Amino acid sequence: MTTPSAPRSALLSKTGVTALLALATLYTLLPLTWLLLSSTKSRADLFGTNGFAPGREMRLAENLERLFTADDGVYLRWVLNTVAYAGVGALLAAVFGVAAGYAFDKLAFPGKERLFSLVLLGVMVPGTALAIPLYLLAAEAGLVNTFWSVFLPGLVFPFGVYLARVFSAAYVPDEVLEAARMDGASEFRAFRTIAFRCSRPAS
Repeated sequence: MTTPSAPRSALLSKTGVTALLALATLYTLLPLTWLLLSSTKSRADLFGTNGFAPGREMRLAENLERLFTADDGVYLRWVLNTVAYAGVGALLAAVFGVAAGYAFDKLAFPGKERLFSLVLLGVMVPGTALAIPLYLLAAEAGLVNTFWSVFLPGLVFPFGVYLARVFSAAYVPDEVLEAARMDGASEFRAFRTIAFRCSRPAS
């Protein structure tokens, strides 16, 4: 009795999961689709046509020219800032986090556990609670309203350090590091050639 219904249950579960994923994909793509189609419209078409219909006059090139030339090209500067913050900043934060996690896991130095306790404390503090202290620090350093006032705090990611330490303990073998040290590799080279490669999935 239960054997024939098992494949049907599996099929229904797969169908249900697929349908939910399709709905989630549609929910994610609809705003982007609306934005792309709206970029082809004039102002009259924007409020006078269906939201998911292209513009009647197809003003995509004109709209893009206005976008990139408005206020002396401020939009392009915003795009470059976003690439710097979200791209370069995220990359450097990942590298620093992996290096710090490796140091907390594999190296012995005075006050290591106390420092790691501060890292865990940083994980528990919400980012909104740090807004005013970070602003005061930036004001003291003369960095208010500059690129560095946003870029530098983004390089510090306590949860990334915690995650990198856990990943290093699980996936970076002590025996391989010890063999590299016995072969004359410096600590930095052992980290760069062994630990960092093993920690790439975590970063």
